[in-house]
Amino acid sequence: MSVDWPRLGLRGLLIDLDGVVVTGREPIPGSADFLAAARRHGLRFLLVTNNSTTSPAVVAERLTSLGIDVQPDEILTSAQAAVGYVCANGPASPRVRIIGEGGLREAAAAAGLEVVDNGSLETVDWVITGLDRDFSYQKLTLATRAIRAGARFVATNADALLPIEGGQVLPGAGSIVAAIQTATGIQPIVTGKPEPGLFQHGLARLGGLPPAAVAMVGDRLDTDVAGGRRAGLHTILVLSGVTTPAILASATVQPDATVPTLAAVATLLGWT
Repeated sequence: MSVDWPRLGLRGLLIDLDGVVVTGREPIPGSADFLAAARRHGLRFLLVTNNSTTSPAVVAERLTSLGIDVQPDEILTSAQAAVGYVCANGPASPRVRIIGEGGLREAAAAAGLEVVDNGSLETVDWVITGLDRDFSYQKLTLATRAIRAGARFVATNADALLPIEGGQVLPGAGSIVAAIQTATGIQPIVTGKPEPGLFQHGLARLGGLPPAAVAMVGDRLDTDVAGGRRAGLHTILVLSGVTTPAILASATVQPDATVPTLAAVATLLGWT
């Protein structure tokens, strides 16, 4: 049965960043206008990304330079979701070892976590792992020892590859996570899309909205649509990113609605 979107009473959106708002360093036409319209209609939103390497402030600054007016508190990263999971599921003031870059470290510091230096052999409660382009055998050793000694293992995401400009790819956070998992024999708790952690953290950031009041807008069936459905959200697929009409036609996972771009969501919601 089709969804009557204008009557649905949506109160929030989780919007994937790359492929929906921007493509690499280029804004997708109409995305800035849609976000401005969402504010005018009182529809709260978060721009979400599985990238854990940069902070919300850096992401917001980059988007602003592209003509997309966004505040840091309108950004949700997988680093924030991972740190949020640690804060909600462990002892107060946990000690953590970070295998990751600045965005993950800043998220941990902002939440008041005690980060143990990578060169230290001190006991920790958690190992939090994300993309780390300075990953080394020493970091693998420290993470392995900590987890084998009882630290819990959480990962920002399990994306094996990281798409970059020109259609090329690099090893993603999932490659590093897999190395630690192989060494320890312990499967991590993954918080990034399509796992529920990021969606749950997003709902909390939207003021504790129930899943039925929120839609996930994304360009990927395997992460955005599948993850949104599992979390109980409505799902809207945009065709401005990786999913083509041909891919959609043969897919087993289907969104609640499909539109060409983020700008077309305004029409779907009855704003135009």
